[in-house]
Amino acid sequence: MGIRPSAIIFVNNDLTDNVRNMLVTQLHITEVIDGYVFDDRMVADANYLTTVRALDQRIMVVRSYFELNNRALADIAIFVAHGLVGVLKNNFGPRGITHSIINLTWGKLGIF
Repeated sequence: MGIRPSAIIFVNNDLTDNVRNMLVTQLHITEVIDGYVFDDRMVADANYLTTVRALDQRIMVVRSYFELNNRALADIAIFVAHGLVGVLKNNFGPRGITHSIINLTWGKLGIF
C-alpha cells in the first residue's frame, strides 16, 4: 500500500464543479466516474475492484444519495452538503462523523 490507500469512494451527485474538484485534489482521486459507468465496469469485469486496488487507484463514484446500487462495494460513502462532509460508510475508520470539506484529508477519514 502506498502513502494514500486505494479506495472506491461514493459521493452524492448534486455537487458543484468546485466541490468535486476540491475532493479530487484533497483526496488525490485517480478517476471520477458516475454510478452507471461503475456498474458497467463491475458487470464487465468481476475483478475490477481487485484491479483498482492492485493499481493503487482512488475512484470517486458520483451517484444519487438515494441510489443504493453497489454501495456495499464502496470503501467510503460520503454525503456532501453546505460545506460539510458526512461519512455514511467507512471500511477504514469511523462512520457517522462530519468534517468541513475544506479540511478533509485521508487522516480525518481514519485512513492512514
